[in-house]
Amino acid sequence: MSAAVARRKKQLLIKKQKAAEAASSGGSATEYDALTVRLNSLLDIPDGTDKAEAETRAYEALQLAQGQVRRYAKQIDGDNAFKLASSITIQLLSRGYIGMANQLSTQMIDAMTETRLTLTDGILDKLCEVDSGYKTALAAITPKTPEEEDEKFRLQKLLMTFLRKAIKYSDDLGTIRYGDMRLHSRLGQCAWDMEEYLEAMMEFALAEENPETVVDLLFQLPKGDNDNAAKGPVSLRDSLLTHGVVIFISLENLRDANSLLRAFVAKDTERDAQKLATNYMMKGKKHPTHVAFCGSLIRICETDAAPLFSWIL
Repeated sequence: MSAAVARRKKQLLIKKQKAAEAASSGGSATEYDALTVRLNSLLDIPDGTDKAEAETRAYEALQLAQGQVRRYAKQIDGDNAFKLASSITIQLLSRGYIGMANQLSTQMIDAMTETRLTLTDGILDKLCEVDSGYKTALAAITPKTPEEEDEKFRLQKLLMTFLRKAIKYSDDLGTIRYGDMRLHSRLGQCAWDMEEYLEAMMEFALAEENPETVVDLLFQLPKGDNDNAAKGPVSLRDSLLTHGVVIFISLENLRDANSLLRAFVAKDTERDAQKLATNYMMKGKKHPTHVAFCGSLIRICETDAAPLFSWIL
């Protein structure tokens, strides 16, 4: 360990000890309460307030909160950094300031990671509340011009960025491999709404989403001609089915891979699954049947099926 790193660790330890002493004497709590009162007064914007003045007050609250979060991070006080940032983020979102809220929520996740704040159920609930705040604020936006459509799309991207960071944090400092499933589910729905279908299927798989729910979403997509490539393109929903099955298999989750395929076949009443399987085995013709392919792939993973694997190749 270099001398500089050793000095830095010693400085952080001293700061942490001082913060603990201040907390035990009530100083930290008093400072936190006074700051909260100030921030709440700034964000208590009466109806009818001039738009420019309201934005000025919100921006002042943002800067004040960001400065305090940085101080908490330096003191290795991740708990207060999270409490303050999450509270102000939710208030900013409730007033429609999505861009400002994203700046603070991003800094919040960074501070939690830097201070090694362990993920708890309470923190997870609050992160989900922040996500709900984002979605409520976005739903209130009704674009009337292409420029406004582009701006709303940009703000939706900010939500996806926040959720990705939250998942990374839950993977690093939580107890579930690849991150918390509730957050994956929320990111999956967000990606689906933005027509980022491949990412959505990945997130639904990591969330172990109910296969029937995923299939219902798939059948909202238009269908193509799945029996003969010469007649038209294979439907997007069949392609996404294969994508989802492959992801489940890569995660060694054959249970949900089977459930997803069976739910899809049960929902697809327009095609004869037995006929599709028969056509798929006819070597002389091209039949891009995703359903039969997925079934064969799952069987290969479940059994010693070298001949079947060779047949697929």
